[in-house]
Amino acid sequence: METTEPRFHWLDVIGPAPDELRAIAERYRLHPFAVHDSLQPDHLPKYERIGDAQFVIVRAYDELCAPNAATVQSLTRKVAIFAGPDYLMTVHRKDQPFLLRLREEYAASPPTNGTGLRARIFADVVNGAVNSYEAPLDAAEKELERFESTLFHTRDLVPVMREILRVKRQVGLIKRMLNHTISAFVKVPAPADGNSSLIQDVRENLDATFTWADELLEDLDTLLSLQLGLASHRTNQTMRMLTVISAFFLPLTFIVGVYGMNFRYMPELDEPWGYPAALLLCLAVAIGIGLWFRRRGWLKP
Repeated sequence: METTEPRFHWLDVIGPAPDELRAIAERYRLHPFAVHDSLQPDHLPKYERIGDAQFVIVRAYDELCAPNAATVQSLTRKVAIFAGPDYLMTVHRKDQPFLLRLREEYAASPPTNGTGLRARIFADVVNGAVNSYEAPLDAAEKELERFESTLFHTRDLVPVMREILRVKRQVGLIKRMLNHTISAFVKVPAPADGNSSLIQDVRENLDATFTWADELLEDLDTLLSLQLGLASHRTNQTMRMLTVISAFFLPLTFIVGVYGMNFRYMPELDEPWGYPAALLLCLAVAIGIGLWFRRRGWLKP
């Protein structure tokens, strides 16, 4: 896409064939190693200065990724940026929505002043890649609120914990990509044409998005710990109830066992009140156990 400034142009290369990219590299005198890195689909964010050109790799969120995407290549898309004195080139295998919006914006309102145009486009491209993570982070935040609202109302915690782990993996991967981008971007020098505020804006945007992802990851870790604690608490409640039931029936089973032996000289066998007395004894033992448990607080919900 050509701009009104004849000494500078932005070239957006989408899915180039090897021969096409080789011709572009020869025309703009791009370093072979940088060209090779620009073709690697799983390359992490980086920054290099090669001669009078800057080479930057950023990764943007892939809006068409699968809901369970949890790898760098499946969740994000790479964009390679070559910035020279009179050009800026972006290379990527598939078109990205944020780049499409940028192209349409610059085509609809061509800059009338080319001063600092390279820094502006460079900042817009990096900010667009960073801002692409806002949608998945916002979705993760809503998922977190939904998990919290159903924390004490869901009996089967396995599906919920599986969903929490899925969101946690994606947020952790986004945090990792942002951390790599921050590490690479601190090496980018401020423009000498008075547009240093653009680079500072990118850094602040990176820091804010990274902090957002970091806080979400901590909240998801806390929620996962709460889920595990709640599952353990419910297991303890079940075991306590089983213990109480066992404590009720153990002495009763002993009494029934004694009276079930039917020895000849058991005094109650020939008495008419023997059977009711045995039942009253069992009832008294059960009431005594219940009062003892209640006094110790074991029968409270």
